[in-house]
Amino acid sequence: MMKVVFSFCIVLFAVGLVFAIDTNPLFPIEVNDKTGFIDHTGRIVIEPKYETARRFSEGLARVVIDGKWGFIDKAGTIVIPPTFVDAYDFSEGLARVQLFGRTFDEPRSYGFIDRSGKVVIKAISSELHGVAETSEGFHQGLAMIEIDWWKGFINRRGKIVIDPQFSSAYHFTPEGLAAVESGDNKKMGYINKVGHWAIQPRFDYASLFSEGVAPVSLKRKCGFIDSKGHFVLHPFRSRGDCTVITGQFNDGLSRWRIGGKFGYINRRGKVVIRPEFKYTDHFSEGMAEVSFDGLHWGFINKSGRLVIAPEFDHVDSFEHGLARVIVEGGIGYIDKSGKYVWKPSR
Repeated sequence: MMKVVFSFCIVLFAVGLVFAIDTNPLFPIEVNDKTGFIDHTGRIVIEPKYETARRFSEGLARVVIDGKWGFIDKAGTIVIPPTFVDAYDFSEGLARVQLFGRTFDEPRSYGFIDRSGKVVIKAISSELHGVAETSEGFHQGLAMIEIDWWKGFINRRGKIVIDPQFSSAYHFTPEGLAAVESGDNKKMGYINKVGHWAIQPRFDYASLFSEGVAPVSLKRKCGFIDSKGHFVLHPFRSRGDCTVITGQFNDGLSRWRIGGKFGYINRRGKVVIRPEFKYTDHFSEGMAEVSFDGLHWGFINKSGRLVIAPEFDHVDSFEHGLARVIVEGGIGYIDKSGKYVWKPSR
């Protein structure tokens, strides 16, 4: 029996690696108001012919054809026909889709499909309100649902394992914890995967764990806690909105606002990149987007050196070696030297 369980775990691990490692990343582009895909060299792999499209996730990308969402593979083949009014990326082998509610006035109901397009979890949730797209899917075997504006969680069989009782929530992270807001005292804490409080709801604000710590605020003081709920980093007695002041640790660094400007701190709370930016975001692949004036964006490296000049109206984080940028002429992609691999188009 143990041998069977062990083999099953190995299979799951292998599947996870397949999903996690993308050896052939593709990037959506727009040409004449149609969306297609390029590879990392800027070569068109899938011709622009879709009304809109999103990036690939677990080998499939959602696209719009005749006003409906479906999914294609990296050959451009439609593997799940476009029949959904709304759809989200695949995560842990399943994708949230809208199953009922065709007009603005009708209640929207969502379930989940597998990679063949089969509905494996029937309509169980209304639209998630106030939730980032990254939290729409399955994480650590659980997915968020919303019923009558209260949020809870289901497992992969569609069974409600944590009753909808939270006014706001984030998805679960590898620590096995999710930040949620209590409906009783409007404070935030962290629950475990069976819905018990692992960290009592005492914070004014709490967010996702990243690299073992999570940003929180308590009585207008901002800092980071560990998975036991203990403050492990309290850099400065910053006042104001901690959701703006703090960031999350990526590549060992987190943004932090000091005296009205943003810089970056390390895991010991030491300022390693001086605060000179009006806005910043997290590091990804050794690069972070920054803005001196709030209007134009560029990138710095982990030493704080400006490596790509702030000349873009908007930028996304680097992913698979490229960053999506927006200028007046449209949407393009740059590499880590700032060179265009796809010149702006629309």
